[in-house]
Amino acid sequence: MGRMKRRTSLLLISAAAGASLLNACAAPSSTPAPAPAPSGGGGGAASPLRVTGTVAYRERIALDPSAEVVVQLLDVSRMDAPSVTLAEQRIKANGKQPPFAFELKVDAARIDPRMRYAVSARILRGEQLLFINDTQYSVLTQGNGTTANLVLVRVTPSPR
Repeated sequence: MGRMKRRTSLLLISAAAGASLLNACAAPSSTPAPAPAPSGGGGGAASPLRVTGTVAYRERIALDPSAEVVVQLLDVSRMDAPSVTLAEQRIKANGKQPPFAFELKVDAARIDPRMRYAVSARILRGEQLLFINDTQYSVLTQGNGTTANLVLVRVTPSPR
């Protein structure tokens, strides 16, 4: 029985090593493919990608003029690590009401077709969080487009 366990664990270790070797071999061959696309279309200069859309919420509540809308383009590829912010736009409410239009620009060379990207938004008044998205709005890769219309949910203040 001890021999069987040892064989199984050796088999698992060698399978894992083989899989990581395959991944290492596969990565370089798939890396050159996306690189020519941005430079080929832009004549040598890195062309920025644009992600556009709107930020709104369903509640019929007037937004405080001092509020600020923060929209971010995030790399959400890694499950075990915090997302990486690739672009951010801050919009002062200044008496305007939703929906707020946004435009995020990112260098096309920073976008890897194998990775996942999403747009996130929140509305703040000073340090107080008023609204946030509770749904992931995927963009750019894996069949997703370059627009996202975010609907935020109200954050209820914690009782003091």
